[in-house]
Amino acid sequence: MPKFKLPPRLPFRRLGVAGLGLIGGSLTKAFMPFGGLEISVFDSDPETLREAQRVKRFARVTADPDEFVSWPLDLAYLCLPVRRNIELVQRMGQRKVPYPVTDSGSAKGPITEAALAAGLNFCGGHPIAGKEVAGYKHSSADLIRGCLFLLTPDPRFGEKQKELSFRLRNFHELLGCRIRLISPSEHDRIYGLISHLPYIAASALAGTALEMGGEDILSWVGTGFKDSTRLGASPPLKWVEVAMENSVNLSRCIGDLIRTLSRFQDLVSSRNEKDLTSFLEEISAFRRLLAKE
Repeated sequence: MPKFKLPPRLPFRRLGVAGLGLIGGSLTKAFMPFGGLEISVFDSDPETLREAQRVKRFARVTADPDEFVSWPLDLAYLCLPVRRNIELVQRMGQRKVPYPVTDSGSAKGPITEAALAAGLNFCGGHPIAGKEVAGYKHSSADLIRGCLFLLTPDPRFGEKQKELSFRLRNFHELLGCRIRLISPSEHDRIYGLISHLPYIAASALAGTALEMGGEDILSWVGTGFKDSTRLGASPPLKWVEVAMENSVNLSRCIGDLIRTLSRFQDLVSSRNEKDLTSFLEEISAFRRLLAKE
């Protein structure tokens, strides 16, 4: 494990992480080298809990959400599925927890509203990192280190949140993360288009192949189909929750995708080679911009 030069003072000393899945597990592994940081964790999955109990670096491990909420923390980091994060926020509000709270979910509007209603000192976060697999066993510190990391402050939380967002920025910069600030509503609009819609599109492509060709069609596929449908192999439960929590934006994006596919259908069925080539060249040039980053 690489060594990190510690700052004179860590922004947080007692970190509580709820959820040791792919992201929560990766975050804990990324922060483990910081010897001055006490890490305590909550997870309700029995297998994950057994793995966590074998990690000597964890100060506390529990499957009881009430016990987690009662711990003396400097920061609670919620990495559960979207709805369970919201439920935990509501529980924290009922217990009137004194410590600040953040999360790692990919839909920010609903949890921001829940945290505001609960009276928490909250600032949402979102590491732009992931895989098509899930669980602590697939987590890795390298998934988080150096990633684009979004903070989603909301002015309705007042001055306390300004201080919290500053500390969260410093905390994640220790991992080399590239920090950007964005409002919760703008986050959900953008990531409905470039994160949630790609899952739907990949699933739709795989679903069309299944419907039209059956499972036997997989014996014929190459890398193009595998690459294009990779996200479709992700655990559905997570994406169903995200789709429901960001349904307005995602529904609009699906409509836009349908219109684009209809344009392709018109150009192909009319054998309009010139316009099809022009349209694809425009898209190809746009996609190649990613290779320049």
